[in-house]
Amino acid sequence: MYRRRLGRIFLLSLLAVQLFGCASARKPLTGLVPGRNVETLQSSVSISASSAGRSSAGRGFLIYQAPDLYHLAILSPFGQTILEAFGGNDRFTCVVPSRQLAYTGALSELPESSALKSIQLLRWVMAPSPVPLPAPPRYTMTDAGTTYYFDQTGMLEKKVSASGSEARYEGYQAVEGIAFPETITIRDASGAEARIVFDEPQLNAPVEEGALRPDLTGMTVQPLADFRAM
Repeated sequence: MYRRRLGRIFLLSLLAVQLFGCASARKPLTGLVPGRNVETLQSSVSISASSAGRSSAGRGFLIYQAPDLYHLAILSPFGQTILEAFGGNDRFTCVVPSRQLAYTGALSELPESSALKSIQLLRWVMAPSPVPLPAPPRYTMTDAGTTYYFDQTGMLEKKVSASGSEARYEGYQAVEGIAFPETITIRDASGAEARIVFDEPQLNAPVEEGALRPDLTGMTVQPLADFRAM
């Protein structure tokens, strides 16, 4: 009786290990097209950001066009635009529609206390891997000062710049033949951090003309160094 009970416990334990082991193992993505990269991105997003003891969170949308143009809009629970951020060519513009205010300047002029500080790394974050995905499992390489770390399925898990900035990528899915993460966490060398969660991203679809350029008609324009809204 005792041996029979031990045998049952052993079999149940073995079955549990097999079941949970299979459930936790990541399966390689299928349907990827070699050489295809993100040229444009349009997606609803949830974003949380923090810097120098300040933090903000919200929902909105992100439009991106390689290599460095982007438009991030943060919406209220009622769908009104609270804040818009435009970046490109080392310029950064924040628009507060309710106050008819815009702040614009060089990326480096964004205040250190701004929760948006790490967003300025978006060009580096969105740059494609120097090797096609999937890479060899658990592969690590350094290219142009950035170190790349790949997970057990060959997906890019994180990259770290020479200055200490870091980007982490989670929850990959195949979208239009491209391995694209569900979540990106950005942390710059000063400790500013942003976490972006994508909802039904569209890749490489045409971007509406003007969507990546701020319309400052009727706005009071101030230096970016004076931005304090987020």
